[in-house]
This record gives sequence, structure tokens and C-alpha cells, in this order.
Amino acid sequence: METLEAQPKEAEALRAFQVRDAMHAGVIKCPRETPLRDVARLMAVHRVHAIVTVGAQDELWGVVSDRDLVSVLASGEGTTAGDASATDVLPVAPDDSLDHAAQLLSEHDVTHLIVVEPATKRPVGVISTLDIAAVFAGVRTKHDPSAMRVENVMTQDVVTVTPTTPLKEVARLLVERDISGVPVVDAATRLLLGVVSERDLLAKQRVDVGRADGLLGWFLGEEADVEKHEARTAGEAMTAPAITIDKHRSTAAAAGLMAEHGLKRLPVVHGEELVGIVTRHDLVRAFARPDSEIERDIKEQVILRSFWLPPDSIEVTVLRGDVALSGSVDSEAVQAALAAEVARVPGVVSVDARVSVEP
Repeated sequence: METLEAQPKEAEALRAFQVRDAMHAGVIKCPRETPLRDVARLMAVHRVHAIVTVGAQDELWGVVSDRDLVSVLASGEGTTAGDASATDVLPVAPDDSLDHAAQLLSEHDVTHLIVVEPATKRPVGVISTLDIAAVFAGVRTKHDPSAMRVENVMTQDVVTVTPTTPLKEVARLLVERDISGVPVVDAATRLLLGVVSERDLLAKQRVDVGRADGLLGWFLGEEADVEKHEARTAGEAMTAPAITIDKHRSTAAAAGLMAEHGLKRLPVVHGEELVGIVTRHDLVRAFARPDSEIERDIKEQVILRSFWLPPDSIEVTVLRGDVALSGSVDSEAVQAALAAEVARVPGVVSVDARVSVEP
């Protein structure tokens, strides 16, 4: 497998960038004491082939791959994520230069590095050979991250209210801004407390507080919400806890949550802090993006990051959202999962996967 090795002139160019400029932020992780059954469940739910394992202080411990998991289960010599983890993991810091990351990748003949915070050793992302190559080739810049994550399509300038905001003011905001709901945040910390929606205001407007009949009864539920009917402020009327999504999650995950809960707007958080809002329109716009962006996401987010496959192992072509895949993988499980995961990329209309299995 070819690795990325920068020559003096190229190394100088890469030193102008830091790891944080090219890395994929966020990792799927679990404590090293996690039972192997739960590790397998994480892999299945997130459709990834490796999970980062952490210690008691959330520090990097190792990486457990699907192969490691199967090997340990077959031998019966371990029961936890720590037992199955490879601990000779190469870490790199967000402030390190891309030149340094390229040297590590080349010297150790690997395709990925785990990005950790120097002080805490907490894993915060992943950087690959293709990430560095994309920066050097000008495909990715400091202000050109992948459009697959929620943070890349969300609105950051969010209209919010505090728990003490009068409901009359909340209603005025919804009408003036033509929005269906507004997040309720702590004024000092920006922590998200809940959401006041049109539904909450309908509960307030009800005349009776007994059994709800007809269309309104179907909409609000059979039991009247007495507390909302009595509400005078946003804090008293809000729905809490709010349904949210982390900024590092995929737009496909956001679309799934909206469809499942019938939402038009979804608060975006980092930790417990509100950092944005994503709407149905934002997701439709992501679906309509160019073929070149779709191809990039398939190569970087799916083939490299989710499946950790060599960049040249799968050929990807995209024409008006129709995706053609060709190449080979080492198992039927990967063969089946690859096409399914590509189909989840925003903007993909169809997938023609002609991928063979070559152990």
C-alpha cells in the first residue's frame, strides 16, 4: 500500500496547516470495560468497523476493529473492549502540523491517526492519508469541511428565548420569524433547557382542560396538559428535554430523527450547549448538492472513515446523484454494508455496487 510521504517542498506547504484543519472531528468511542456485546452493538448501530476505546478519564486506550472483536470472541480469551483493543495506536494533536502527521503515517505504514487533546489524551477526531492529500491538492481548505455532518448545514445564528420570556413574546417571535419552534436556553451558560413549539402554544390556547375531543384532541393527545394551559412563560410551556442532535452527527441521522418525531427544526448541540439549528430545508439543500461533493463524502466519510479501506480499493463515480462503485473488499459483510452506507449519504439517488469479495 502506498503511503503519504512529503518531500521538502511539499512538507513546507503542509506545515502551513494544522491537523485540526483536515481531521474529521468526533469519534465513536466506549470505555475499555464495555462488554463485547455492547461494542458489537455500537458497530452495528453506527455502521463502522472500528471503535476507539478510552480509559477512566476518557483518555485514549486503544482501537478495537471488527476483526479484533471476532478474533477475541472466537478465542474466548476476553470479554471487554479493552481485551480486544489494539493499544499500539498512533496519536496526534490537533495543533500538530500536517507535515508531522504525514511523517507518522508514512513511517508506520498506516492510513489513520487518532487525534487527541495533549493535556487530557482525550480522543477528538481521526485524520487519514486522504485528508492530508486533499489539503495538499487544494480539494479541502480550512473553510471547506465535508458537508455530510450536521455542523456544515446548520444555521448558527439561532433565535432563542430564556425560561422567563413571556409566552406572548414567544408567539410574536414564531410569527415574525415564520418558524415553528424556538429553543429555550439558560441566559448565562447557553445550555439548552427545552423547546417551545406551536404545539405547546396550542395547549396554552385551549379553553377546556378536561378531555380533548376531535382534531385538537388527536393533535394534543387525549389527556389535556394542565401545566401548559396554566403557563405564562417559556420555561413553563416548553417541552423538555428537547430532542437534539450533536453537531458531529450525519445529516442522514438528523433526517431520521426529524422523520421519526415529525419535527421541522432540530436543535444542534455540542455537549449540552446549543450551537445551531437544522431545518428540513437545510437537509433538502444538502440533498441537492453537486456530484463532486457527494463523491468526496463517499470516499472520505464512508470508504475511509467508516470502513477504513485503502483509498484505491474502491472506485467511485457519481452522475446526477447516481453512484457506481467498483473494486474489491475482504468479506461479504463489508460488501453488503458498503452499498447500504453509501445510500445514506445526502444527495445519493441510487447505488450500483459492483464490488467483489477477495479474502
